[in-house]
Amino acid sequence: MSEDKIRQWLQNRYENMDADPSEIEDWILENGDSPDFDVMMMELLESTEYFDPVSSSQGYSLFKTRVKEYENQFRRERACKVLKGVERVAAFLLVPVSVLMFYFGGRSSDVEWLEANTAAGQKIEVLLPDGSSMTLGPSSKLIYPSSFTGDERKVFLMGSVYADVESDAKKPFVLSAGHLDVKVLGTEFHVNSYLEDSEVEVALVDGSVLLSNKSDGREVMMRPGDIVCYDKSTSNFIRKNFAAGYYKDILDKGGFQFVNQRFGDIAACLERHFGVTIYIDDADIVDERYFASFINNETVDEILDVLNAQNYMKITRSGKIIHISHNKQ
Repeated sequence: MSEDKIRQWLQNRYENMDADPSEIEDWILENGDSPDFDVMMMELLESTEYFDPVSSSQGYSLFKTRVKEYENQFRRERACKVLKGVERVAAFLLVPVSVLMFYFGGRSSDVEWLEANTAAGQKIEVLLPDGSSMTLGPSSKLIYPSSFTGDERKVFLMGSVYADVESDAKKPFVLSAGHLDVKVLGTEFHVNSYLEDSEVEVALVDGSVLLSNKSDGREVMMRPGDIVCYDKSTSNFIRKNFAAGYYKDILDKGGFQFVNQRFGDIAACLERHFGVTIYIDDADIVDERYFASFINNETVDEILDVLNAQNYMKITRSGKIIHISHNKQ
């Protein structure tokens, strides 16, 4: 099946048009263990304008039946191997992760998969069954089980979270966030993994974590005070440093810390937190990088004014719409 055909299927599904699930599901189930599967799905997702991450709860009964049929048709080992690949991109195809996790890795079907969602400007705290605390950032989704079974504690993130993970040496904690798996035993860390951002960012406050690239298996070990960014366009890891205590203090106060961050990603962050829409009219502004911290409940206008201290940009606002271009004066 070609990428164009998959994209058309997604568009039809999004527009509530006729989208026969059987062909796309057969293709997923047959190719889920291909080494190129994750890469293709991530690239497809990032070029698909009509993807809606909040709608991943659709299609439960539809796909559940298909998975059962597949599991009965093939040996259990083969089914688990394929479903392990499918699980990584289930939400990307508007198929809920909860459906697949009933069968992935031999987990019991009596485990209920839960979703926590936030809107723009909203934060919530989610207490996991092992006592770990997840502070979910704006416009984010966390998928987690009602109980942790098996040999690991695994959750799924689309967006941002500050995680305070309970220690359990016998059962590692794995946070799956887009391109990366974040593996820990017990620690505090912050993850930004939004579809629209150019990078996935992981900041380690305490303990240690191991980042794993899902597509090629590369790993990066982090220490407290490390920020590691995964560049989606180059697939490179970039290591930065910060003062761990200061970083946590900023987050606790609801502030922002931008460490050599692209302006395009900063603008997306401000949109999510303040419920505004920011249009950057000159493309080269998007790639300008900034170091800045904000801890005094600054408004979006005050933050943009600080970032524009050299009067480099022309910023105009009408209600919740902000336009940014070069200041040509």
